[in-house]
Amino acid sequence: MKKIVKKWFFWPLLVGVAIRLLVAPFTLHPDLLGHSFVVYFFSEKRIFKIYEYLWSLPQTHPLVKNFGVGDIFIYPPLSYFTLGIFRILAKPFVSSDFVPWAWSNLDKITQYPHLFKILFWYKFFYLPFDVGIAFLLASLFQEARKKKLVFWLWMLNPVAIYATFMIGQLDVLPTFFVVLAIWFFAKKKVKEGMLSLGVAAAYKMFPLFLIFPAAFLLAKKFWRKIWLILVGLFPFFLTIAPFLGSPSFRGMVLFCPKSQKMLFMGWPVSGAEVVYPFLLFLVFIFYLAWFHYKEKEVDFYFLAILLLIFSVTHFHPQWFLWVTPFLIIELGKDGEKVWPVVLSIFLAWLGITLLFEPSLSIGLFSPLIPELADQKGLAEIMPAAFDAFKVKSMLRSVLAGSSLFFLWFHGRDRNTRK
Repeated sequence: MKKIVKKWFFWPLLVGVAIRLLVAPFTLHPDLLGHSFVVYFFSEKRIFKIYEYLWSLPQTHPLVKNFGVGDIFIYPPLSYFTLGIFRILAKPFVSSDFVPWAWSNLDKITQYPHLFKILFWYKFFYLPFDVGIAFLLASLFQEARKKKLVFWLWMLNPVAIYATFMIGQLDVLPTFFVVLAIWFFAKKKVKEGMLSLGVAAAYKMFPLFLIFPAAFLLAKKFWRKIWLILVGLFPFFLTIAPFLGSPSFRGMVLFCPKSQKMLFMGWPVSGAEVVYPFLLFLVFIFYLAWFHYKEKEVDFYFLAILLLIFSVTHFHPQWFLWVTPFLIIELGKDGEKVWPVVLSIFLAWLGITLLFEPSLSIGLFSPLIPELADQKGLAEIMPAAFDAFKVKSMLRSVLAGSSLFFLWFHGRDRNTRK
């Protein structure tokens, strides 16, 4: 018999997938329940006008009474329809009675007899997108050593495992399409890359900020830049167009407070007016991209915008998945130079995450030990001499300072070597 030759990605793929499938059934966050409550109406009731339906539910409905619908269901429609398709695919393995039962028994959720199976299959369908990111990142490099490095880094990176297979959040979907866009750009397929960014924005709206610098960097002529912007925006507006006339959609998604978190920080210039640091630096980055035709710099500009978001925003921990592929790309390109700064950024994120409410840390393991759902978090048990909010503020400052140094120093170094 011929000796079986294992591909270079065999072991990282095996180990990474095993870890993901191991933690998926035994971790639970309320966000996963929120998604499931919405997509139930699509997957089981075939209701397409989800936002109006949610808004019209009577106060006596168990979902409204026990969970609420005001500012919870804030994602664009493609997110819920995609998750609805996942739930339809999971039907042979899980009971459709879980969601109606959970509406009325939120405080007893860990007592559901088949909870482990539910959690496994609800998260399982994220796996192809997650593994796909690893292969896309590896394909951006020619050297075998760097291919293996970035593949290992993605498959073992705790952010992906935490955000997708522990919390069960959908951020892996837009992240996949953003990385796919970078892959298309590397293959000189600009139109396909812009379309991929638009699809990413149809899941979560942060990629809208990436469409503009991509168009500015990838086209020399004015009208070509404008055309690429329109190509990028097309999938986003196509998927939300049927809902634009709905006041509930506009209130719950487009103009909800959580979609404007980047504007919470403002530097006062009068009693009523502020300068928004996010917009200030975003405009600066846009102009840099407009006046620089550098196709190979798209990933670095994406990194700059995403680090800007995390530097000036009270972000949710799972959002950090958005920037993780770009930090890994930088480690693949110049790991020996950038690893201390990347490690500093990661540790600041980890500290901030551990100081969030316990549902995002120890409470995740409540399916295994139900008592953990009521345990105090790290911020609550810290010694009185420490102010948890001050510690978090210091960590956010470290993250912002590290990001600024990374973008200035390393960006300058990259330009010098060209």
